Formats: sequence, C-alpha cells, structure tokens
Amino acid sequence: MKHCTLFCLPILFLPTWLGAQSLTINSPESQTTLIELYSSEGCHSCPPADQFISQFSQSETLWQTYIPLVFHVDYWDYLGWQDPYASPAYSNRQRQFKQQGLLSSVYTPGFMVNGLEWTGFFKAWRSLPETEQKPGSLQVTIKEQHAVVYFDSSKQLTFHLAIVGNGLRSSVDAGENQGKQLLHDFVVLDHQSSSGLQAVHFQLPLIHRHQPERLALISWVTADGDMQPLQAAGGWLPDGLIRVL
Repeated sequence: MKHCTLFCLPILFLPTWLGAQSLTINSPESQTTLIELYSSEGCHSCPPADQFISQFSQSETLWQTYIPLVFHVDYWDYLGWQDPYASPAYSNRQRQFKQQGLLSSVYTPGFMVNGLEWTGFFKAWRSLPETEQKPGSLQVTIKEQHAVVYFDSSKQLTFHLAIVGNGLRSSVDAGENQGKQLLHDFVVLDHQSSSGLQAVHFQLPLIHRHQPERLALISWVTADGDMQPLQAAGGWLPDGLIRVL
C-alpha cells in the first residue's frame, strides 16, 4: 500500500446540481479514502485530532480522494461532561471494528482509514494510506427529502448514509476539557444503514438541537456484515435541503 503526504489548498469539490432541492453526488471510479475519527469532548487528547480533521474543509483532496467524518462516542461522559454529539450507537460502531479484528483496542482519539486502524496521527510525520483499487463509482441521488444510493454489485451490500456538520462550537464547562472553546467539523449528526442489492432508498433526517454552519452528506458501502468500505462518496449540501430545528 502506498502512502501520500496530506496537503491542503483552498479548492473544493461540489456536488452536481439537478434542480431546485435536488442534486447528485458521485465518487470517482477509484476508491476514495474514508477517514473515521472516534472522538469525545470529554477526552483531553481529542481536540488536536479534531483540528487535523478540520483541515480537510479547505483541501482540494476533499470528496474525490479523502472523505472525513467524526463519530463522537459516549463512554467518556461519566467524567463529568456529556458530549452533545455523542451516541451509544457510535461507541458500539467502534467496538464492532475491534470485534472484527480491525482495531487493537477501543480508545480516543481513534482513527479508522478504510476500515483499518491508523496510528499515523500519533507520529511526527503524518501520512495517510492510499489505495490503488478501482471498485467503480458510488452514486447518491437526492430529491424531495429522499436519497437513493447506488453501487453496481451482484452481492448483498450494506449501504450507509451520514449527515455531517461543520462549524459546530461548544463551550465545555466540565470534564477534562473544562474551560475550552471547541470547534468541530465533519461531525456525524445522523447515521443510517440498510442492506440491499445495488440500490437502497433513505429518508433524509431532521436535525435536532445542532446548528452547524454547513452540512454535508457522506455515503459508503460495505459487503454485508463487513466494516471495511468498498467505496465512499460525499459532498456539501445546499442550504435548506436538510431540515434543521
């Protein structure tokens, strides 16, 4: 597996418009790199990892090469601060990686890159794995609060759809990060999954409580029962496409 050094430039890939409140998002034919960070506002080591993920917002590699998302776990909430973005489901997702032998232990900040544990963040010279696989394009078509995810395969697949928020801010009043003002990007605010052959239909969610500056949609597909992504696609969403209360 080759490696490449991360660099950032102020150029963004945007989804293709189909019409008012409709769009399509396509991955390239080559495999994109899905970066999952498991983080917590109750973990004093997590803010630097969150900042590492935030830099992708201004990278020309966003969406066509790298697709980042951050799952906030709840297992540090007992330390005195309840993470507003955490979910037991996200903690269980991280534990599933360990159960499948893809993760050495459950910890934060913890990175999974294309379904494999990545410890490069903790090294002086950070580089992300690069793949040469060409699984084909993953397509997401969105219209009237519905999304259809399509991937050409003859096997049973699990399709995932996540809505992530950028520009989320927190004032932490307790726990290991007490007194800090935290900024979060690519935070998973909703995650759905469903099994199917080639295509799956999703209802777009209603986002409660959170007020992100910007929303994006990220989708990925795995073999049924497996945690390692075959392909992933993502893109920014126009204002109003996802309802936020």
